[in-house]
Amino acid sequence: MKFRVPDPRQVAESLRDFARRRPIEAAEYIESHRDEWEALVGESPESAADVLEAIDEESAAELLVDLESHDAGEVLDEMTPESAADVIEELNPATAADLIEEMTTDQAADLIGYLEEEERAAVLASLEPGPAAAIDALLQYAPDSAGGIMTTDVAALPVGLTAGEAIEALRRLHEDLGSNLSYVYVTDYSQQLAGVVSFRDLVFARPGTGLEDVMIPEPHSVFTDTDREEVAELIQRYNLLAIPVIDPSGKLVGMVKVSEAIRAVQAEATEDIAQMVGAGAEESIYTPILRSVRRRLPWLLVNLVIGLFIALMIGPFREIIEENGVLALLMPMVALLGGNSGAQSLAVIIRAMALGELPPGRAMRAVRREFFVGLTNAGSLAVLAGMVGWMYSQNPDIGIIMGVGVGVNLMVAGVAGAGIPVLLRRLGLDPALASNIFLTLITDLVGFGGFLLTASILL
Repeated sequence: MKFRVPDPRQVAESLRDFARRRPIEAAEYIESHRDEWEALVGESPESAADVLEAIDEESAAELLVDLESHDAGEVLDEMTPESAADVIEELNPATAADLIEEMTTDQAADLIGYLEEEERAAVLASLEPGPAAAIDALLQYAPDSAGGIMTTDVAALPVGLTAGEAIEALRRLHEDLGSNLSYVYVTDYSQQLAGVVSFRDLVFARPGTGLEDVMIPEPHSVFTDTDREEVAELIQRYNLLAIPVIDPSGKLVGMVKVSEAIRAVQAEATEDIAQMVGAGAEESIYTPILRSVRRRLPWLLVNLVIGLFIALMIGPFREIIEENGVLALLMPMVALLGGNSGAQSLAVIIRAMALGELPPGRAMRAVRREFFVGLTNAGSLAVLAGMVGWMYSQNPDIGIIMGVGVGVNLMVAGVAGAGIPVLLRRLGLDPALASNIFLTLITDLVGFGGFLLTASILL
């Protein structure tokens, strides 16, 4: 495959798409066409990052070390921390440290956080003292906190400067700050956050105007231990491009950019999905196999216990099932409808919680709403399921059993789907924490139990 396209952007897109479709051939092609690889890096580090994520780690590492350190750092900045860590682990610590020093501090900290402990220690020891200290400081914060997603590359100027002096100072800082010039934060003489001024307002202010005259005092800010969900909510609520991060004393230590807030929201959403079914919150396709097994196995064991409970509940009805084999055929339908209905309620409630639309005071109202939704659905589906049971078995009693089983299960499923995450939140736990597993327990017990209990009365 040859790329002879005049537009460099089309070259970048072609190489990226080729790597995603045929990674082995793409790696071989790029190895023999280094000029196109270097052009891709120069034109689009983002596409170059996509290429490295698509091919195997060893080939990616070879392509990375052949670049200028600055270019390699830009590509690493654009890769996901997990995949970048996999590539870095293919290099010796000294080479890895040289490339990591060219990354932005926050991205470098994220990458190093995904390294195995021995590799992490070796890379940190190989870094220059300055970058090592900055990265190590960020690693002390929880990954899901403001400190864990902030950047320390902040445009901060002391109070007392004029607008003209501030612009001149920013010119000197421009190379180090890169794209982080949306806001200029003003600090007092003890480095505490005093105000914020947009770069636009600063440019249009008269040169002799003091920063304290154009800044917005006491801006919205977050502490280093503020949860990333709250950070994202504040950025969205006030339409901010970034929000400053302060320590307990009020000292400015960094800022969270809107791009990081978006990633945080995405991460929270994917964590909720994983936790709903008992997978690890931080698990990804890059997680080592044994670690994934350790995270999933306990919840699978919970499922085993749930299955045992259901079996014990069905046991006393063994005789009636043997006498009426059609019950064994129709019984799973009752549990299936209840499980799906409960999952719908569960998804609505967890989504509302994730978006901050369900404060504690409205929780019971939401649960009641889902109950009435379930009740309405139960009325319709109970009749339909009853007709299906009657026609399938040619026995009106079986139709009644199906209708009662489905109707009761749907009503309970609506309450359980809404109530489980609300209860978990009230207990101080993550609302998504294996909610689907607990929901399955309830809908299966009620579905099978109600169905068989009704059958034992009518048959």
